[in-house]
Amino acid sequence: MANKRRKAREAALQILYMVEIGKPKDQAHAVRRYWDHDWVVESDCHLCPEECKDRDKPKSRFSSPVNRLAEIRFTEQLVNGVLDNWEEIDHQIEEHSHNWKLNRMSSIDRNILRIAIFELLFCDEIPPKVSINEAIEIAKTYGDKNSPAFINGILDQIEK
Repeated sequence: MANKRRKAREAALQILYMVEIGKPKDQAHAVRRYWDHDWVVESDCHLCPEECKDRDKPKSRFSSPVNRLAEIRFTEQLVNGVLDNWEEIDHQIEEHSHNWKLNRMSSIDRNILRIAIFELLFCDEIPPKVSINEAIEIAKTYGDKNSPAFINGILDQIEK
């Protein structure tokens, strides 16, 4: 389960990053593009799935359709939850990130924090330590060398 959830959190991070930098036309397009393309990197991000030559490319990331469905559901719960609560989540980041303005943080760190804070505030079924540990592990992969400590510091303050 943890492995599927980690993949879902990573997918949510990538989708939120796309939404934040404005590459897709809208939120629905970002989600659809991610799942339809299994995050195939292309230079023509403006293409709709119907026009993409890789549309029917087999997906190798998932071991079964059940895993894919579980990942999609959790990813979309995270993405929709973050987007629906964007202002409150960003307020929490600003309130607990001393000497750091939100717009000065890296987009990756901001979105890792958004996902974890959404889980801390709105997902009672997920233990806070799990959300924090997952955010730190994802930061080790996607952030810079200072990201894990930075994210841990902010989430630890919010969790208290």
